Amino acid sequence: MIRSISVRTPGGPLREEAVVIPLFAGERALPALPSDRALADAATALFAAGFSGRRGETRIASVLRDKKLIHLLLLGLGRREAAGAEDIADAAGSAAAALNGVRAASAAIHLDPVLDVALPEGDVAHATLKGMLLAGYSFSVGKRTAAPLRRVSLVTSRPARAFSAVVRRARLVSGLIIDVRDWVNAPANRMTPGGFAASSRELCARHGVTCRAWGRREIEKAGMGGVLAVAVGSREEPRFVVMQYNMDKAKLPLVCLVGKGVTFDSGGISIKPWEKMHEMKSDMAGGAATVAAICACASLGLPLRVVALVPCVENMPGGAAFRPGDVLTMCSGKTVEVYTTDAEGRLILADAVAYARAHYRPDTIVDIATLTGGAVIALGTRVAPIMGNAPARIDAMRAAGLAAGEPVWPLPLDERFFDLVKGEIADYKNHAGRGASPITGGALVGVFAESTPWVHVDIAGPSWNDGGGPSYQTRGATGYGVDLLVRFLEGMAGA
Repeated sequence: MIRSISVRTPGGPLREEAVVIPLFAGERALPALPSDRALADAATALFAAGFSGRRGETRIASVLRDKKLIHLLLLGLGRREAAGAEDIADAAGSAAAALNGVRAASAAIHLDPVLDVALPEGDVAHATLKGMLLAGYSFSVGKRTAAPLRRVSLVTSRPARAFSAVVRRARLVSGLIIDVRDWVNAPANRMTPGGFAASSRELCARHGVTCRAWGRREIEKAGMGGVLAVAVGSREEPRFVVMQYNMDKAKLPLVCLVGKGVTFDSGGISIKPWEKMHEMKSDMAGGAATVAAICACASLGLPLRVVALVPCVENMPGGAAFRPGDVLTMCSGKTVEVYTTDAEGRLILADAVAYARAHYRPDTIVDIATLTGGAVIALGTRVAPIMGNAPARIDAMRAAGLAAGEPVWPLPLDERFFDLVKGEIADYKNHAGRGASPITGGALVGVFAESTPWVHVDIAGPSWNDGGGPSYQTRGATGYGVDLLVRFLEGMAGA
């Protein structure tokens, strides 16, 4: 794993074991050459041998120097006019993977050729570092294999101080993404609701965030009928994790983040098919991203008040489990009829959102959840649908997604969809059929936000990689949503 990042100017002695030269598709000449003649000749030869510059393309030549191999890597960036933050991170991840393949411990990447795109220079540098920092990730319940690449230098003619904050942010956010990946990849018998609460307290303590976790008695006292119902079929006790940052600064805007924390989702009595059920340990990815986001806020010192709420439960069948046909009374007093116990996420989110609205009266509520399979059908595994009742906040989330390289796309949400979740024997129902399921799932949560500006992010697709994702994502948890939320919060803070 990369431990050291520096910024230096071109020229001078080569201290690294590898040099990376990025190149856009269609370039007729190399945009940068190492000062070392032998490496420059190797780069010219690779380029002349048919290097196309397609995104993620890598070609390596090695030069023997003092009985040690020095590697020259050409890196394809794809079309210049199409390059966004996600594309640059993807290309950088390919470079890191290639360097790890030749066991290079250090590398210098020429940044200037990448900066000539329609993105702020800081975002380009951040995406480059993010791709390289995350590409070496691996997870195992045993001993983890460390990637060889340990040190990266950004080589640029720009002043090094222009990138100091970018380097710090990239290390912070990427480190938190790795924490989220570890939590989501962890087996459900280890990452229980209690385990999630303990991990949250530990991470928050490292970043100066206040954190406490309610037990069943406090959840009952708050009247959270949705949280209690989903949890009742499991021997694992529920938790409600409450995190706060800057709450003593009353004049600052207040944002409430709400994350779904289902540490394992069997579907309950409406049990899921066995195929891929083992992946349902990932149903707390939204909750994990929420914890990471508030920790990033604190470490960056954003001028905001932030509250993060994660209801943590395990959804299991059993003699005590809640049933289709049950009517639940939520903490707001509204009632919900259960049509399926496999639509449990919206029930716990509804309680948490209602609590956030009533207890904190925030300026904005954002909930993030692996909510619906319909989100994957609608937009696949690379883009998260969003919706809400505040167009300006939705636009801000879209801008955050572009800057983070974690794209989102708005779905329509109006009274027609809210009407679909109205109940017959209760105020509402927790499932309105397959049609528009990502929207109606979000609509039930939105009912409990009432008039508070609210955005819902469904990360059921991009939170998990079955293969074929960006180069910096291994199979399993992706950590999607962390950078997205932090970018959104930075926008709210005017940072």
